[in-house]
Amino acid sequence: MLNTVNRILLIRVGRAGDIVMITAALSAIFKCYPSAKVDVISGVDGKRVLKNYHPNLNFIYIYDRKDWLAFLKKKQLASEIEKNQYDLVFNFELNPSFQKFYNHTDAKSYELDRSEPELHYSQRCLNVVVRALGHDIAHEWAWLPVTEEARKKAQNLLKDSDITEDTFVIGIHPSFSGLKKASFRDKSQNYLREWSAGNFARTAVMLNEYIISNKLDCKIIMDLLPEERELGERIVKESNGAVILFTPEPDFERYKAMIERMDLLLVPNTGPMHIAAAVNTPIVALFSGLKVEDCGPFMPAEKFIALKSEDCSQPELGISAITPEQVFSACKPFLPQTNKA
Repeated sequence: MLNTVNRILLIRVGRAGDIVMITAALSAIFKCYPSAKVDVISGVDGKRVLKNYHPNLNFIYIYDRKDWLAFLKKKQLASEIEKNQYDLVFNFELNPSFQKFYNHTDAKSYELDRSEPELHYSQRCLNVVVRALGHDIAHEWAWLPVTEEARKKAQNLLKDSDITEDTFVIGIHPSFSGLKKASFRDKSQNYLREWSAGNFARTAVMLNEYIISNKLDCKIIMDLLPEERELGERIVKESNGAVILFTPEPDFERYKAMIERMDLLLVPNTGPMHIAAAVNTPIVALFSGLKVEDCGPFMPAEKFIALKSEDCSQPELGISAITPEQVFSACKPFLPQTNKA
């Protein structure tokens, strides 16, 4: 099999966090099929997340299932796939309609096993690769590359705030995809993932008090999109300036490097949480309504702590049921204890 596979098609359309969760399987594919060229059907987020992932990542087809011309686009892609004569297809979508992209071809296809819902989605994707190979493989975690150029951009952004290479950096990411809908209690119940600016500010105050009392070289930062500036400014104000806010022009490569630079990230269950896992940054994550075991950070267990609303007295409030005191306690094991000096 390894010697005969020349072209592989992989299918996963979703937001940034969805794409990051397939990277463990993607790493396994590149290692197990080292001579194969891999094409991906994904969305705009997929193209951004997987940029420069591997030299053998050949092409990314953009498919927007919400586009009013999606049906026509699907037919065009199916025709292109047939023409390219893929040897293998890895379909990481649960919706059976995605099989229409390749069910008319001679490619050998492998899909997610619907009998494994108790496993983490990333592990289920890895298991698809195992079934294709017919034998076990080395374990992989989520992973994204970070360039030196991007690291320099992140460091240049930080140095104006007296953040050096030795500074312990705590990151806060207070928003999530769907935040604008959350206040309307939309059908997808995105409000379950909303933690208030006041909660983030109160946590930042407790963190800052810890930093001062232990005389630590430590800064608390937020790196947000320009349209999130208002939320960030509220947190800065309510925390009495305990948090440093950055809202530079969007640059995904630089953003990955910024998250990699953080020594700890506090975040609800959203894309940046998965990016942090993929660059090996420790995480305190806030969960509600979804299982950590299914879609939590795909990284070693000692690298993250997930707080769940279901463990609180009012789980119906979503992550608002989690108190700043609980979050601060979860952060403490990751913090330096005393000044190195």
